[in-house]
Amino acid sequence: MKETVKRMIRDETGKVLILTLVLLVIGGLVLAPLLGLMSTGLIAGQVYEKNTAELYAADAGIEKAIWHLKQGGSVSDVLEFTLNGKNVRVEIEQLNAGQCYEPALYEIRSTATNPEVTSSTRVKARVSGIVFYVDGDYTLHKGDTIEGHVWVEGTLELSSDAEIWGNVWTGGDLILNEHSLVAGIICVGGNLITNEDAQIYSEAIHVEGYLKMSGGVEGTHIHSEVYVRGNVDVDGQCQIFGETWSGGDVTVGANARINGDLHMLPGNKLEGGKDNARITGEVIYDYHDDWGCPLVRPDTEIKVWVIV
Repeated sequence: MKETVKRMIRDETGKVLILTLVLLVIGGLVLAPLLGLMSTGLIAGQVYEKNTAELYAADAGIEKAIWHLKQGGSVSDVLEFTLNGKNVRVEIEQLNAGQCYEPALYEIRSTATNPEVTSSTRVKARVSGIVFYVDGDYTLHKGDTIEGHVWVEGTLELSSDAEIWGNVWTGGDLILNEHSLVAGIICVGGNLITNEDAQIYSEAIHVEGYLKMSGGVEGTHIHSEVYVRGNVDVDGQCQIFGETWSGGDVTVGANARINGDLHMLPGNKLEGGKDNARITGEVIYDYHDDWGCPLVRPDTEIKVWVIV
């Protein structure tokens, strides 16, 4: 082929013109599709970049919702923000009660919208193991509500009408004030102190220190089994609905009640006991010290993550 082309050029009989025309035809046939391919590639790159930016913004909405829940935010809150020119809207739904030993499961839906081209990308995730965590002391202010589990390394205090609808673990004391409420398993590294008609609805309460219940017209009501390594002091109109295990002395006030069996150590003191009808069950001297907190701080886990 090479020798043929050289011979055609040496002959100079017009064959070069024919070869040039052939090359021009071939180039014309190739150039148009090549330009089309390049144009398509540029458009695809722009679409990919747009979709990727929307996807990153929507995923940021999932992370923001997880952070929101870890800070004690409500599942009913709708989160809205702008990231890289994309408008993001996040909705949260709690799929189960998340009380007792079962961690709460949340469905988070995050939609990122590009206002310039009216396109959007939506991501849905299901997340469990979200815990409100504080490395120190914490006070839940008046009327505030945490709908999930709470893990506080120091002392936790609930102000009036504050509520926690999940498990509670504290390294220090747990203090419940007027009309506050906890509706989950409780583990207290220090003392449990209730005032002014606080309410506890739980499967079990474990207290490393002492339990003191006092105050209020109706009194604090504990609907749970109670395990206490120290003293138990039930005063005012307060009542315990469940078996009580005490490693220390027990005092039951004139209007207070323990509605269930009381388990004590032999030799420990009981004031206001069975003879005064302040304990509806039996007083049994069989207290044992082999119980412990059943709660383990869960890790946040994204169980499902899909582009809708």
